[in-house]
Amino acid sequence: MISMIPIPKSRPRATRRLVMATAEEAWEKSHGSNPLPETFVLACRGYYSKTIGEPGNDISCYDDSFHIVTPTEMTGWNGNTDPSRYGLRPEGGRYMARLQTGCWQFKSLIHRGKYQAFGQGDSPVTVDRVQWDGAVARTETGEFGINLHRGGVNGTSSEGCCTLPPEQWVAFRMELNRVLGSSGLKRFAFILVDGPIS
Repeated sequence: MISMIPIPKSRPRATRRLVMATAEEAWEKSHGSNPLPETFVLACRGYYSKTIGEPGNDISCYDDSFHIVTPTEMTGWNGNTDPSRYGLRPEGGRYMARLQTGCWQFKSLIHRGKYQAFGQGDSPVTVDRVQWDGAVARTETGEFGINLHRGGVNGTSSEGCCTLPPEQWVAFRMELNRVLGSSGLKRFAFILVDGPIS
């Protein structure tokens, strides 16, 4: 399946040195002098802010990046860290969620009872509830089902989750499963930063 919405022509090419420096800075803000985990995922919101969509971060397109990092390897992937749209969720009641930048704990889980993905599970995260105009209505911390899963062809398929283009999802999932399995991790650090990173 080839995405019909904006997606970069290539996968992220940030150097390992840059990704590590970015992750270490974010981790220090959240965890002080505690060392950065050896294996983690760095997500960069607006990684392609100058080349995809309007200047700055956009919604409903794959202009963000994910980087799977281990002590010896690093891979980069295209993706999305925003809701597909702002405003009330389809069932009403609450505004769409947007995961705040920070360091979160994710794990393997089943997305909506359908397929294996990754997400917060029972680990709390902080989200902004975003109005139609992009303004933040309120901020909440808790368990909201913020997952990392397959996106759509005609949209990013997100009500607050992080998603990958369908043509990259299977390879990403297999790679992250391999990395987690080889390191024996049940949970991993999911670090979200604002981009672009440089």
